[in-house]
Amino acid sequence: MAGGAPRDHEVSLYGDELEPGALVGDWVIESRVHAGVSAWLYRATHFSTRAPAAVKVVRAELNHVPGVLRRFKQEADTLRALRHPHIVEVLEYGELRDGRPWLAMAWLEGESVDRWLTRRGPFSLGEALTVMEELGSALHLAHGLGVLHRDLKAQNVMVLPRAEGFTVKLVDFGIARVEPPEGLTGLTTGGTVLGTPISMAPEQIRGQAVDARTDLYALGVLLYQLLTGTLPFDGASAVEVEEQHLHAPPPRLAGRVRAPPALDDVLQRCLAKTPEARWPDVPTFLDALRAALAPGPPASWAAALYVELRFPDVVDEPSDAALDARDAAMDTALAELEARGWRLALESGNAVLAWHPLSPEPEARGRELDDTRHLAGTVLQRACEVAGANVEVRVYAHAAPIELGEDAQGRPRLLRSELLRLETWASGGTAGQVRLSEAITAR
Repeated sequence: MAGGAPRDHEVSLYGDELEPGALVGDWVIESRVHAGVSAWLYRATHFSTRAPAAVKVVRAELNHVPGVLRRFKQEADTLRALRHPHIVEVLEYGELRDGRPWLAMAWLEGESVDRWLTRRGPFSLGEALTVMEELGSALHLAHGLGVLHRDLKAQNVMVLPRAEGFTVKLVDFGIARVEPPEGLTGLTTGGTVLGTPISMAPEQIRGQAVDARTDLYALGVLLYQLLTGTLPFDGASAVEVEEQHLHAPPPRLAGRVRAPPALDDVLQRCLAKTPEARWPDVPTFLDALRAALAPGPPASWAAALYVELRFPDVVDEPSDAALDARDAAMDTALAELEARGWRLALESGNAVLAWHPLSPEPEARGRELDDTRHLAGTVLQRACEVAGANVEVRVYAHAAPIELGEDAQGRPRLLRSELLRLETWASGGTAGQVRLSEAITAR
């Protein structure tokens, strides 16, 4: 196996089910997490760094089944191509000595949506919107790269608690379909029935051509489940569930959930029996969902600055002097923001997100956006002066609608806003420069 062959007295560790202590590449097996149909899933730790991982290993009896091996390798290749904050990260891929492939993924400290629902009940409207937006952004990336998930369901979505709220990650691309990214037609395939009956679209059940709208159907099933705690179609057998997906009208939320009528319309279109009657793509669905839950324009806007300090990629281990320079640069940025009355939303050792409310009056808002651009340049300049050559400074600026609440001290804090979804506006950029979003540059 990778990492060296087991000694004779260790052979018992490497049966079909691996035992604690077995070495998979550089990962030491700790415990079994799940027994899947085609693979075992384990918790493991890295031999040297002790970092945790989820290690997936094909079952011994399926090691020579071409379809299983092909799908397993495809999952590894797909996850490596889909780098996204809401898709589980693949760490390593290899084979055991007996040829069984294995895949190490980031360990997610959380629980699947179905277990979350069992433990705490249905999601609120705001929580369900968060799940849909985060999963939607992940699916939109996948669809743009020619990848269909084809098995989106509550068991394949992990909920990771945060200090405030939660985030989700999409896992298990084992039966994903990969095609050239040629738009909707490039994502179409058919002839094979793969998926789970609880969330399969009618065309998937029939073995017909599937495309991005097939994943949208499953997204609708999940949305209904989030809001009600139950599946839209259920039965005593898989055949009974499939028949309902094929022929039964989608159930309505009315009477089960206190929600705007427009939300029911959005969900009904997700669960339409034919792809042509559904939302054409994920962004269109999300726009309709947001409009249904917040039909009027938000009352408040805010500007935000995100300051990020990095060490150059060529630096493997920063010196004490470099670490001190980074800390000093962060203190300088924080002092400048706080002196201008900006409020902190997120703070870590190498980054800070600060925000400031904007006036509803257009002329005043224009001046405040000018001030934001000027402040971004000032923060960058002063942080760079302190950071020196060993630390890269990047500053991002954006403006968006906000929903406010209060913290324990009664001070205003951001409850929900695009400003908190940093991946949508605070990525990329160039060291030593300010990156302004269109919302900041538009007057």
